[in-house]
Amino acid sequence: MSQSTQEKPLPPWRHGKFADGRPFVEATSGQRVGKYALDVLVILVLFVVLFFVLAIISGAAGLSSDAGAGIAFGGGYALSALGYGFVAGFSRTLGAKAAGVRNLRYRDGKPMGPLQSAWRMLALALFWPFILFGVVVSPLSGSLGISANKTRFRSFVVADVRTR
Repeated sequence: MSQSTQEKPLPPWRHGKFADGRPFVEATSGQRVGKYALDVLVILVLFVVLFFVLAIISGAAGLSSDAGAGIAFGGGYALSALGYGFVAGFSRTLGAKAAGVRNLRYRDGKPMGPLQSAWRMLALALFWPFILFGVVVSPLSGSLGISANKTRFRSFVVADVRTR
């Protein structure tokens, strides 16, 4: 077998261990960005649909247009994120499936449940503009960034399920 057809070893920064000592492969930055981009796109599409549905319901209920728009906007955005996260908690989000990753608990390596997934998706929906700003500005600042495999301030890891 030639050198080019052999599987190349993973870089050391992609190897991680759960708190119980079992190994996992950390997702790349590209996989994470792709996952979050597709998830945000799905949330925005769901939001547009829910916005119109809630606007029609609030109009039929006799609310003023200002109150109906406020309810449709806030409620549609929150419900789209919470609902998508809750449903995706039973398996994976569309972004995670497309990127070949899975959100796992750092403590024991088990997948996230529906309620945890719903709250995480709501946080993503609320903070995605700031996340996007950080992704764009971070390389321009010349900083090395944060090594996701070394910092365990979060209780979940994004593991690559397509590798080994």
